[in-house]
Amino acid sequence: MSKVERKWFYLVFAVLVVAIVAYLGYNIYQQQVYPTVTSIKNKGVLIVGTSADFPPFEYVNQSGAIVGLDIDIANAIAKELGVKLVVKDLSFDALISALQGKQVDLVIAGMTITPERSKVVDFSVPYYNASQAVISLTTQKFSGVNDLKNKKIGVQTGTTGESWAEDNLVNTSVIPESNLFHYDKLSDALLALKRGDIDAIIIDEPVARMFVRTVSGVQYDFGIYTGEQYGIAINKDSKDLLNLVNTVINNMKNSGQLDSLVQKWFGSG
Repeated sequence: MSKVERKWFYLVFAVLVVAIVAYLGYNIYQQQVYPTVTSIKNKGVLIVGTSADFPPFEYVNQSGAIVGLDIDIANAIAKELGVKLVVKDLSFDALISALQGKQVDLVIAGMTITPERSKVVDFSVPYYNASQAVISLTTQKFSGVNDLKNKKIGVQTGTTGESWAEDNLVNTSVIPESNLFHYDKLSDALLALKRGDIDAIIIDEPVARMFVRTVSGVQYDFGIYTGEQYGIAINKDSKDLLNLVNTVINNMKNSGQLDSLVQKWFGSG
């Protein structure tokens, strides 16, 4: 190979190296960008994270499909985007991490808007108001917090029910910390209640009422007013997606569609 040929060879090689580095750098940059309306439309899919053990907001029906109020709202968002909806079922305490890790585009899972969560994700406008409640087996009855003294209480990990129990039962010495049992899934807490491993469960009030209607031997003991509001969680860098979701929710409220869905899944407003 002559000097001229070597010179051209090295020049072409250098151009190829620069092109490869630029391509890899672009892809790394793309991987770092959080979901946008445009990127979701381009891929043709809206990936929603949920925890499908929270009826009537999200649960697995007899056909194996994930259904519920939240899923209907997610379908409305996907329709507005003109894309297909894909639902990922995860444990509740893993949802925000999945959102931050871009495994999902947004989270809708009966998730309460809290100051702590709002530090790491954005929330849509509220779409449902809720509080907490205590349920137990029909073989016993609890009328208030004092009746829970030294009882074994089940909660779902990462929920506001868990936080309430820690603040108002453990930290006030109503129960020892060892009597607060944490479960990844509410279905696991229900099984523990049925077995007699725990005496009661603290869960969101609308879900408590649904369990009482659908699970034999379970009763609603008393409500705990916490003034919570559910919102859809979205990455802080996905502002245009947040705006679109807010528009969808507000339109559903103004048109009466959201009230109709609540009636569909709860039987009451």
